[in-house]
Amino acid sequence: MIITGHRRIVAPLAATLLALSVTACQRAEKAPGSQEPQLEAAPLEQGAGPWKVATSDTISLTVTAPGADKVRFIYRPVVAAGRHVVLKTLAAPTAPTGGKFSIEVRATPDFAGHVWAEITYPDQTTKQTEAIPLTTATAISPQSGNIPLDSIGRSAGTDESERSDKLTGGRIERAPLSEGDPRVWITVNVPAFRLTLWQAGKEVKTYQIGVGRKNFPIVIGERKATQIIWNPEWVPPDSSWVEAREDVEPGERIEPDDPRNPLGKIKIPLGQGYLIHQAAKPSDLGRLVSHGCVRMLTDDLFNLTEKIVAARRLPITKEQIEHAKASADRLAVKLDPPLWVDINYDTQVVEGGILHLYPDVYGRHTNTVDNLRAELQASGVNAAGLDENTLKQMLDRATRDEEFVVSISDIKAGRALTAGQQSPLTDYSVKKKPSGNGLRRSP
Repeated sequence: MIITGHRRIVAPLAATLLALSVTACQRAEKAPGSQEPQLEAAPLEQGAGPWKVATSDTISLTVTAPGADKVRFIYRPVVAAGRHVVLKTLAAPTAPTGGKFSIEVRATPDFAGHVWAEITYPDQTTKQTEAIPLTTATAISPQSGNIPLDSIGRSAGTDESERSDKLTGGRIERAPLSEGDPRVWITVNVPAFRLTLWQAGKEVKTYQIGVGRKNFPIVIGERKATQIIWNPEWVPPDSSWVEAREDVEPGERIEPDDPRNPLGKIKIPLGQGYLIHQAAKPSDLGRLVSHGCVRMLTDDLFNLTEKIVAARRLPITKEQIEHAKASADRLAVKLDPPLWVDINYDTQVVEGGILHLYPDVYGRHTNTVDNLRAELQASGVNAAGLDENTLKQMLDRATRDEEFVVSISDIKAGRALTAGQQSPLTDYSVKKKPSGNGLRRSP
């Protein structure tokens, strides 16, 4: 009887505890901030690559964030080089139920960039939605005079390499240049010392480069090239490194054929003093050598600019270009609309199922074990099961002159260190620097 009585007491108690447990779980699921906030834009259609195209110049943005106190809608234009603007801040939901915060945005004619939202909850915790790469049909219309959507590029506004499988789906198409198709743009991945010309989503040609020194780093972000100038003069900037030189003065005009002019035969201005210009010598490639500029071999620079001229059908003849090559006479052509140049810094890239680990040349602390786990996890690798020492050794094999390359399939099979290989970053990375024969002193 005692046992029976005990069972009669325990059974209702267990049921009560179970009910309380279920109720607590339900409350936890509905607790403010327990659901990841979501951002939606409308009306829109899928554009080129990851881009979404709003079919109206009035865009509706809606965040679903139950329990939120405040929502800030943020827009970063693709040309903002890291800067952003707050479109609007809402201190209460616009719908009585469901935690929905909605605004309408009147897009400008050149609207193209990333939109996201920052959410604040009553306990002062914050969350951020995924960013939407967004533009409008008006902005990409040929009649608008703006750049076609394909000219914005895959990686614009992101931190990803233009070659990442996350953006390409694991496949990059390559094609020769099509003359008269203006949908061209340039990408640069600084740690890979690589500049690529793209057209309509396809790789046309890739070039090896040198970039800014660690204390004069190249700008990371989106730039716009507005001109191509053959035989440019050089005006030394008012900068400490110019003051340290004894042969030039800030503001002095240095003619194209003056040996003190470091720019070489061609410069492509990127704004704010940043340039693409001629390398002083082949050993500049794969090096931190400039004061914030991209350097290319002369023949590569000729090749790149002539492809841009042909694609855009710029008002300049082959005879004019050949004359500029053979002389010191200045020649300039305007890029209207501007040419997009997307400069990124991605040291861990999965491209076509192959992991590329590049050196963290600017010391931005990107080559960490946690970052590598996340990159591999995104490529279908059970990164949690990978030995930390193995990951560290993989990262250590990306040296100042070499990248470490290994297939995802080999990583999954546990062969990362035995199957992986080190490869020179450029043709000149592991060669001894030639003595003498330097073409020019360079910024």
